[in-house]
Amino acid sequence: MKRGAMDLRQEQPPRYKIQVKMVKTVALDVKSTDTVDQIKSKISAIEGIDKSQQALFFGGNHLENNNRLADYNIMTNSSVDLYVTDGIQISVSIPSVGKVIKLNLKKSQSVADVKSEIEQKVGIPLDEQILMYGCRQLEDNKQLSQCGLRNGRTLHVLVCPTDKLRISVNVDGERIVNLDVKSWYTIADVKLMIETFEGLPARSLILMRTQPGGAETLPDTDTLQNQHIRNNDTLMLHQNIQFFVKTYEGKSLTMSMRTCDTTDKVMEKVEAKLMMKAGVYYLHYRGHVMSPGDALQKHKVANNSTVDIRLRNSCVVSKYAKAK
Repeated sequence: MKRGAMDLRQEQPPRYKIQVKMVKTVALDVKSTDTVDQIKSKISAIEGIDKSQQALFFGGNHLENNNRLADYNIMTNSSVDLYVTDGIQISVSIPSVGKVIKLNLKKSQSVADVKSEIEQKVGIPLDEQILMYGCRQLEDNKQLSQCGLRNGRTLHVLVCPTDKLRISVNVDGERIVNLDVKSWYTIADVKLMIETFEGLPARSLILMRTQPGGAETLPDTDTLQNQHIRNNDTLMLHQNIQFFVKTYEGKSLTMSMRTCDTTDKVMEKVEAKLMMKAGVYYLHYRGHVMSPGDALQKHKVANNSTVDIRLRNSCVVSKYAKAK
């Protein structure tokens, strides 16, 4: 019996002391088979420092949680350095998308920082997130430490779509204007914004949306939400302009049209008003021929400007005159 008891004692690793250097030095009773994680638990019990905030180093090497002291040749009276960090790992539950994600954070980070991490990992825009912890909503400017958030805890995310939109407006195919709007703005409100930023009179503006069946003019009284305008959508902007068409005989016609209207449409109106034969004349503006299919915006036809009507050739004109 004595021999068996002696063998049992020999199999047990000897106990010894190591020094853990913090702001103060703490002596711990350990065994060579103790893991680094077990050492952290001992420190936590004595000093109240959460294991997740402890980083242990020996001889300049970072000690991994699952390794034993013997793996690092840590002997009796060895000195192990402790660095206290503010790192934590939390779970984030997002019921609306059926996901739970893990985030490695610092207690010094803000709630807004957490929202940014969630946006990067899951794609939910930052301003559509409401973070809940302990049955209360967390404010964006608060640090996690101020919210009482600890390692291993779970945050819950409520997804609340915002009424804020960023839309783009293509102005006559020449430039893009980006606008921050709200879904309840009317088309008339958007026009007033464009007038403010671009100096274009709102009453002359036409907002359109391109669809598979063609362009659709948006009514002034409709809201962006009613027209199903979404974030990052692009609208087309054209203007109503009034200009004059001067015939080769010196007559002038007043035309009210959109900048997206084409030369063909202008000629149709001219031919209907003056009973002119189609294909005999063409439009000329500021030294340039306006070809069929050209939009008025292509030639920058301005408000109150004059477009000239010219004969295509004398031969066609003489035949036309004889026919009459």
